[in-house]
Amino acid sequence: MLAVDLLLRAARSRPGVRMEVLWRRDFTDERIAELHAMSCKLMAEDLVHFRVHAQTNDVVHVFRRVDTGELVGFQFWRTAPMQLASCRAIVGGKLRMLPEFRGRGLHLLSGLSFFLQSKARSPLTRYYRLSIASLFGFVSITEALQEYRVLDPRDQSREGRAVAAAFSELAEESHYRVDPATGLVFVETLGGFGPSYFERRAARRYAEINPSYRSNGCYVGFWCRFTPKNLLALTRTIGLKLFSG
Repeated sequence: MLAVDLLLRAARSRPGVRMEVLWRRDFTDERIAELHAMSCKLMAEDLVHFRVHAQTNDVVHVFRRVDTGELVGFQFWRTAPMQLASCRAIVGGKLRMLPEFRGRGLHLLSGLSFFLQSKARSPLTRYYRLSIASLFGFVSITEALQEYRVLDPRDQSREGRAVAAAFSELAEESHYRVDPATGLVFVETLGGFGPSYFERRAARRYAEINPSYRSNGCYVGFWCRFTPKNLLALTRTIGLKLFSG
């Protein structure tokens, strides 16, 4: 995407990065092996399992250093059906980023780019962003949003039932389970966070939603629509992160 390349080139953070867009048809064995090798630098994973996950996605955004071409991160994305007419869910797959390239908002840029790509391919579709997030994921995404909603299985509106059904299907695919009373999901680890991190507004909100997150092994499900307010907030956050380095 030309606009993304221009934005990344103008960013102040160094070393500079560029983003490649690979659709599923381009997921060759060589490409998958490269992504898997980079992923294993951060978290060991079986290649077969990694390939199976990759093939469930529509696209992967690959980030490389401009100067050396070294792979420094990637994010998989796909859309999924919803029980609402002309609506689909946007779901993020594996996200991996080398530590020295975190904090630049690259995952936010990737998500916004995928939404714009999807909207261009299907302009009449309404997209919902669904996420089952750890503390870190929740903070890094919701701080960039103007508005979002926590998964509430008790919401019996048409939209609420459709969102809950989409979350249930998403959880099942990963062998997770949504608690029908709280909407909490999955397994949590907390290593690497300093005390000040837990004072951030989004972290305190996470603790309100999931009070026993330090010991209960659960993630929080939340969702949002790509409203003008959220698109503006995302764009502003991405700009601040890219140009404050």
